Amino acid sequence: MKSKILKRLFTYLKGSSGLAVLSIVIGILFGSATVAIPYFAGRAIDSLGDIGQLIVFLVIIAGLIAAAAVLQFALIKMNNRIAFSIGLNLRNATYSKMHRVKMSYIDKTSAGKLQSLIISDVETVSDGMLLFLNQFASGLATILITLAVMFFINWKISLIVVIFTPVSIAVSTFIAKGAYKSFAKQAEIRSRQTAYVGESVNNFRECKIYDVTDVRVAGFDEINGEYRKTATKATFLSSISNPSSRFVNALIYAGVVLTGCLSGIGGAITVGALTSLLAYANQFMKPFNDLSAVYTELSDSFACLARVFEYLDSPEIPEEKASDELPDKNRQFDIEFKNVSFSYVEGRPVLKDISFTVGKGESFAIAGPTGCGKTTLINLLMRYYEPDSGDILINGQSIRDIPRSELRHYIGFVTQDTWLSDDTVMENIRFSGSHISDKQVFEACSKTGCDSFIRKLPKRYNEMIDNDRDDISEGQKQLLTIARAMASNPSIMILDEATSSVDVVTEDRIQKAVNELLNGRTSIIIAHRLSQITDCDKIVVIDGGKVSEIGSHAELIANGGFYSRLYASYVSE
Repeated sequence: MKSKILKRLFTYLKGSSGLAVLSIVIGILFGSATVAIPYFAGRAIDSLGDIGQLIVFLVIIAGLIAAAAVLQFALIKMNNRIAFSIGLNLRNATYSKMHRVKMSYIDKTSAGKLQSLIISDVETVSDGMLLFLNQFASGLATILITLAVMFFINWKISLIVVIFTPVSIAVSTFIAKGAYKSFAKQAEIRSRQTAYVGESVNNFRECKIYDVTDVRVAGFDEINGEYRKTATKATFLSSISNPSSRFVNALIYAGVVLTGCLSGIGGAITVGALTSLLAYANQFMKPFNDLSAVYTELSDSFACLARVFEYLDSPEIPEEKASDELPDKNRQFDIEFKNVSFSYVEGRPVLKDISFTVGKGESFAIAGPTGCGKTTLINLLMRYYEPDSGDILINGQSIRDIPRSELRHYIGFVTQDTWLSDDTVMENIRFSGSHISDKQVFEACSKTGCDSFIRKLPKRYNEMIDNDRDDISEGQKQLLTIARAMASNPSIMILDEATSSVDVVTEDRIQKAVNELLNGRTSIIIAHRLSQITDCDKIVVIDGGKVSEIGSHAELIANGGFYSRLYASYVSE
């Protein structure tokens, strides 16, 4: 079962290590108590002629049974706490990792896969750990103490058990290897199932609009069929592990019975001792049988655990030491892209030798056709990705030398994709920090014009909202995200298609508020609606991943270049 994975798992025992030690001690005591019972039962059988001694042995047996029951109750209770403590720590680690992995990992991984890994896979690991812990310490104690007592009673008969036990282990191990591979594949397919269902739910309307419900159902049937095939194989392989080991164990038990009976006939062993040996032969194999009985769950758990650790080992953003105190947000910045080239896939550059400068307090627009690399420039500025070559400077300092948290402290970012936290309107607006006062929230909402519809909500600013709320339009959600950026009072403002979901009338109102917000601030604006950038101080035109031209709207129109043709096409629509 891959001991390295198991050792690593126990590093997540934070806060429960003392409990784990106590669990091992109690497990050993429980195993000792259960092993002692057959021994005294044999002694009781041999003392049937002596009533006084028989009563003593019966009292001892009763005491051992009671002690074993109490110990087992305590063991199960503690193991529950340990298993779910490990699950808690593992789930915290996987969720925390999600905030540290490189952006490329998030871009290439479906949300459903991450959800399945953090929730379902970790839960499966917790369940498997509980089964394992309930068997481990007591089972190991049972095996060792049983073996010692058997050799004490009759070493010759005990040798039969020792010699043939490896056969049982070998059979189980052989089956286990095939089952583990199948369970690993099953976990991967289950992740795809979760992602597929999440995608269908999140895009339910699109599926209805384009009448592809049958296609989506067929796609799920295909994944489900693949899951059924793999799960059936995995369950079959794990299921035959227990009968196979029990068959071998039955042969061992038969050998002990035969040898013991022959020894008993010759007077080499008493009836009571033979009874104890037979009980021990069965008890010795019980831990192996118990583990093989729950092997399906254990195999699934280890397959999920391997996936979790693979995710935890994925590359992450290097740690950076931020300044003790962040400089004043009211300072002004200039931004310079210096010979920047970048590619998401090696050998397929998106940006090629890009150079331009955004002056302090200057409004700067990036224009160009879809897919030319406009948003990629912002991704590089925000340090979601690092350039393949070249550099980006802020006030003459490379952003590589500025911690990400400090860099983003100065930037307000409104994207074309709206996102709202499952919280109140008030908390959504001051998402960037609790230092934002209610007054600042009200001012930001008033400037963007979203105050009018917020006050129509049942609880106004205390209304709970989220991304899936249908009685708030996409345009209104966009207004809230713009208000959120305004409330953070950034030094640098970035608008990436920020009004793509807003009607023309609302856009005009927002544009006036945005102009007020951008006044005196360094700003970068990306917009397909070229009317939004005609008043910008400068416009850089990107075409084919390269800088095509730079200038004001009037200068670019006068040049009669690519921008002029792009604008002519826009106004003629």
